[in-house]
Amino acid sequence: MAQTFHLTCDCGAIQLDVDGTPVLSAICHCQSCREMYGVDLFNASAWPSEAIKRRVGTGADLIAHRQFGRRMWRYHCSNCGRLVHGRNRRGHIVIPNERFRAANEDSLPERVQPSVHLFYAQRVVDIADALPKHPDDLDAVELDSTDV
Repeated sequence: MAQTFHLTCDCGAIQLDVDGTPVLSAICHCQSCREMYGVDLFNASAWPSEAIKRRVGTGADLIAHRQFGRRMWRYHCSNCGRLVHGRNRRGHIVIPNERFRAANEDSLPERVQPSVHLFYAQRVVDIADALPKHPDDLDAVELDSTDV
């Protein structure tokens, strides 16, 4: 049985319990993620909604922002401002892998290690690692029978 991850924002007001295995853990280079998250590349894992239990503490709110013209959202804590998670166009909860690292003594658990680069054709920095580098979307990556 896989361990449940207990993730929080920096102040602890927003808590996520994450069970199971991600649909995919990847490093995304797309322009949408760059604009949405303000980063050159986005190291994150996508989870089915039912794998996440979210709690919001008293006096805090989870603030949602939709990316203009896209079916993408990001959610952050109203108290500390920390990005907690996003939601992609397929409805998966997208959690920055940094949240797992913060909850695991600055080490990224094996279950959420990235397995692929996505939208590598849109990259703004070259990455010299052994992970497969797909030029496009998840549709280019052969996964199990899960409709990602």
